[in-house]
Amino acid sequence: MLLLAALGLAIIFGLMGVINLAQGEFIMIGAYGAWFVQNVIRAAAPGLLDWYLILALTLSFATAALVGPVMEALVLRRLFDRPLMMLLATWAVRLLPINLVRVSIGTHNWSFTSAFT
Repeated sequence: MLLLAALGLAIIFGLMGVINLAQGEFIMIGAYGAWFVQNVIRAAAPGLLDWYLILALTLSFATAALVGPVMEALVLRRLFDRPLMMLLATWAVRLLPINLVRVSIGTHNWSFTSAFT
């Protein structure tokens, strides 16, 4: 997991020149998207729970892929010529998803159901 986060940071910095301190929150958004898909499939079609991973991966990547350009368009586009402000802006942006999850879902440790156990 840390390797994926580090690769994401390296790719974003290498391609865009942005030090993104909100990278972990994109991973969190994808993980909660997968958890949400699992719970929806468990409630709507429990027989398909063995196959939820395909839908969960698709939704997780799509959600993170949509949040990234929105953050770039709303926050980062104006700050490309000021790297310190960009660093502070991405740090401030990371506080929003963390607190939204705390308020909406809570601070419990949620788990995934594995079909292989």
